[in-house]
Parts: sequence; C-alpha cells; structure tokens
Amino acid sequence: MSPVNILYGTMSGNGRNLAHVIGESLESAGFETLVSGLGDVDPENIHDMDYLVIVTSTYGDGEPPDNASEWMSYLKFNEEIQLKNLKYAVLGLGDRYYPHFCQCGKDFDEYLSNRGGNPLLPRLDCDLYYEEQYPEWLSELIKVLKKTVQE
Repeated sequence: MSPVNILYGTMSGNGRNLAHVIGESLESAGFETLVSGLGDVDPENIHDMDYLVIVTSTYGDGEPPDNASEWMSYLKFNEEIQLKNLKYAVLGLGDRYYPHFCQCGKDFDEYLSNRGGNPLLPRLDCDLYYEEQYPEWLSELIKVLKKTVQE
C-alpha cells in the first residue's frame, strides 16, 4: 500500500500536533505515513498520492492558514485537475462561535471531491475541544483504510 500522506494547515500549532497524533496512530495500525505541513509539499505532488488526510484550521474570515493557501489556490483554480485515484479524508479545526466555522476544511473537502477525489469517510469539523471529538473519526479512518487495503 502507498503511504498515507497527512498534511496539515495551522497557525497555532493544533493542526500540526493533531496530524502527528493521527500519523502515529496510523503507524501503530500498520500503515506507512508521511506527515508534513501543507506549505512544505508542492501541491502538484497530489497527483502522486493515493491516500491523503488533511488536518486544517481556519483563519480569519474563513481563510486557509498561511501554510495551506498555496494548496487551496491550486485546488480551487485548476478545475481541470483529475484526482480519481485519490482517496482522502479531511478534519477541520475551528471555533463554532466564528461565522466561518471550519471553512478551510469544508473548502478542501469540496475541491477534492469536485476534482474526482474519493472520500474515505465524511469530513469531521471539530470545535475547540477537538481532543474529545477526533478519536472516533480516527478509529473509523483506520477501519476504512484496512478495508481498502484488503480490496
């Protein structure tokens, strides 16, 4: 199986921390992972990925964090991109009291889907207490990935 690429967008570090936790959990379940900031990976590399997990916060008025803006632009404005071989999952981090709660995660999910990507499971939008919200999603992600490998 190809590695699971876990890419994060973050301003405060929560996205980075959670991406590493997800990576460690997937490795413990037997998967090879690559964990990086979105700003450290060329967006065109998405064409070489079979599995992608995006963990991202939202900044300001629904904008991507600085390190995620290039990826967001690439996916948003290159409508001819075809990602039919990509299997992905998105976890958004945010604060429900902001009007654009988890907008960056919602946008990544929409653009990946519109370009032919195949969601492994529904996007999770986490509030401030994400430590209580993500474990069930992560458990489901591991189950789906194991099933995908067996197919």
